[in-house]
Amino acid sequence: MNKEKKLKVIIAGGSGFLGQALAKSLITDGHEVVLLGRRIGNKNFLSGRLVEWDGKKLTDWTNELEGADALFNLTGRSVDCRYSQKNRELILNSRIDSTRVLGEGLAQCKDPPKVWLNASTATIYSDRRGDLPAHDETSEGNAEGFSEEVGRAWEKEFFRHARKGLRQVAMRISIVLGKSGGAFPVMKRFAKLGLGGAQGPGSQWMSWLHIDDWVGIARFLMENESIDGPVNLAAPNPITNSEFMRAMRAQYAPIGIGFPAPTLAVHVGAFFLNTSAELVLKSRKVVSKVLPENGYEFLFTNARDSINHLEGKAD
Repeated sequence: MNKEKKLKVIIAGGSGFLGQALAKSLITDGHEVVLLGRRIGNKNFLSGRLVEWDGKKLTDWTNELEGADALFNLTGRSVDCRYSQKNRELILNSRIDSTRVLGEGLAQCKDPPKVWLNASTATIYSDRRGDLPAHDETSEGNAEGFSEEVGRAWEKEFFRHARKGLRQVAMRISIVLGKSGGAFPVMKRFAKLGLGGAQGPGSQWMSWLHIDDWVGIARFLMENESIDGPVNLAAPNPITNSEFMRAMRAQYAPIGIGFPAPTLAVHVGAFFLNTSAELVLKSRKVVSKVLPENGYEFLFTNARDSINHLEGKAD
C-alpha cells in the first residue's frame, strides 16, 4: 500500500475507544475515515464521518466500501459485563453478525478494499502460568471457555469470507492501556481509592498494549502487504497482575497503599459490579512473533513506562 497516497479507510465500530484513536491518527495524516455505527446524539465529537448501520443488514452503507482502501471491523458488545445468557448472546452475535454482513458487502463490491482487518481476542489462547513461555501466533488457540469460544467463532466467520485479492488480518488484541477507555481508567480509580493491591493470586499474567502502539500496529498491518492471518497485538513483555498493580500504586495510590483483593473478593466484587471475574483472574501471557519479524518497533515495551506516559498524556 502506497503510504504517500491519501486513503479512504472504513472503520466499523469506529466510535469506540480503539476506533477513535485510530481515526484521529489517520485524519491527522490527511486520510478519509468513514465510521460505520449506530446513530448517536452528538456526532460532532467523533473523528470521522459517521454512516449509520445496524451491523446486521445490507443497506446503503455498502456504497462506502466501493473504492475504499482498507476496512477495519472493531464491532462487538463489550465483554465488561456479567456473563448472563442474554449478554453471552449479545457478545457473540454482535461479532458474528457484523463480520458476516461486512463479508457479504465486500462480495457484492465492484471495487472492494484490498485489506480487511478484523478484531479478535488474545484470550483465544489457554491460561498460562508461571515461567512457561508466552503464546505467540504459532500457538494453538484451543483454550476452553466462553470468551475463547467466541474468539474462535469470530475468526471462523471472518476467514469464511476469503476471496481472491483480499488480504485478511485477524487482530488478536490484548488489554489496551489508554486514558479514554478500556481497563486502564477503572484500574486507576481503584488505585486512587486505596484498592490497588494484587487481584486474586496476583501471579496471573497480563498481556497489554499502549494505546499509541495499538494505533501504530493497526496502521502497520494495514500498510504491510506481506502480513495476513492472525496477529497478536501485545507488547513484548507481559507483566504479572501484582507487578502491574504495584506500578499503578506507585503512580496513583495514596502514600502508595493498596489493599489486595483475594480471589473470593474478586468474584463477589464482579457480581456487584455486573462484570466477570474472568477478566481479572485469567492468566494471559501472549506476545507477537509476526510483528518483530516484519519490522514493527514497539513504542512501549515496559508497562511501568506506559503508565507513567499515560499520566502525562492528554486525552
